Amino acid sequence: MGFWHTGYIEFHEPSGLGDSPYEPTPPQYICTQCGQTCSTDDGLRKHRFESHPLDKPALFLKGRELGSHPARITCALKEEDIYLDNCDRAILNGEEISLPALREKLAQMSSDVCRLSLSRREITSVFTLDFRLATKDDLYGIEVEFQRTARGKRLDVFAVESFIDATSRFKSAPGYCDGICAYLYGVLAKERSPDSSLPYEAYEGKYANAAEALADYDRPLARTIGCLIEFHFNHFDSAARLAGNTRIGQAASVYQAWLDGRMPDEMRLSVSPNPSSEIENMVTDWETEQIARWAGRPVTELSRCSEDLEAFLKRDIPQYDRVKVQMLLAETYASNNDGVQAIEYAKALRNLPALERWAEVKIRAFS
Repeated sequence: MGFWHTGYIEFHEPSGLGDSPYEPTPPQYICTQCGQTCSTDDGLRKHRFESHPLDKPALFLKGRELGSHPARITCALKEEDIYLDNCDRAILNGEEISLPALREKLAQMSSDVCRLSLSRREITSVFTLDFRLATKDDLYGIEVEFQRTARGKRLDVFAVESFIDATSRFKSAPGYCDGICAYLYGVLAKERSPDSSLPYEAYEGKYANAAEALADYDRPLARTIGCLIEFHFNHFDSAARLAGNTRIGQAASVYQAWLDGRMPDEMRLSVSPNPSSEIENMVTDWETEQIARWAGRPVTELSRCSEDLEAFLKRDIPQYDRVKVQMLLAETYASNNDGVQAIEYAKALRNLPALERWAEVKIRAFS
C-alpha cells in the first residue's frame, strides 16, 4: 500500500502531517432524527426546531448533536461550542450546576469522564462525555513516527509494532495511534499479508474500528484514512465530504453522481484532475488505487480500459470493490450504447438497496 508500494517517501524528511495542504469540503451537520444534512449548525438547530420539536433536552458540541452513546472529546471546547436546548436544569457528576457554569466547566476539562443529566419538566436526557484532549505536540509526534515508519517502504506486522512502540510516549492521543494501527492491520489482512495473523475477513472490523477512532481527530491523516474507509464501504457521499480536493474525493463524487442520477463533471475530470495528496499516497491500498485511477477518468474514455476492468473483476477482490468495478463497467458499456453488457452488470447490482434505483435506470434505458 501507499509509500510501501511507491517508495515516494525517500525524498522527504519526516515533518508531521497535520499542516499538509488540504482543503476539506465545508462541514455538514446531520440531523440525528431524519438524517437530513445542513450546511451550518444554526441551520441544523432551525431544522430540528421546525421539523422535530424537541421534547427531550438536547446537547450540541461544535454544532453536532450528541446521542445516548458516550462522546469522546479530543479537542478543547470553547464555551460558544456548547449549546443546550430545551433544558433548565443540569446535574454534572451528581452535583447540580447552573447552565452558564456548566458551559464554563466543560470548556475547562481535559481528561475526565463525566455523566451529565439535562432536564426540563421532568424529562431528562443523560450524556456521557469522555474528555481525552490530545496535545498538538503528541499529535505531531505520532505523525512524524508514522512518516518514519513509512520510510521503511515495507508494511508488515513488525513495522506496525515498531510504530506502536515509537508512539507509546505520546500519552494524550492513544486513540489517534489506535486508529492508525487498526487501519494498517486491516490493510495487512485485506492484502493477505503472509505475516498477518488475522483472517482475510477480519479487515472489515479493523476498518470499522479505525474509522470510529479517527473520527475524533480533525487531522489530515485521520480524515484521509476515514475517507478511504468510507470509499471502500461504498459510502460515497461521506467519503467525498471527508476527502476534500483529493483524488479519492473526486472518485467518490463520481460514484455519488451516478447514484443521484447526475452526470459527473467530466469536463473538470478531463481538464484538471485532482492530484493525489502526499498523505493519500501513503495510506491507499493497492485495490483502491486501481479503482480510483479508473474512476478519475471520463467514462467516455473508460472503454479503452474495459478489458483491464473485466480482468480486475476476475481477481479475488472484496465484494465492496467488486461493486465499484461493476458500476464502472455498466457506465462504460452504457456510454458506448452496449445495452446487453450494461444491463448484465446493472442486473448484478439491483438487489443492493443503495444501488437499486441506479440499476433500474440503466436497465430501463436499454430494455
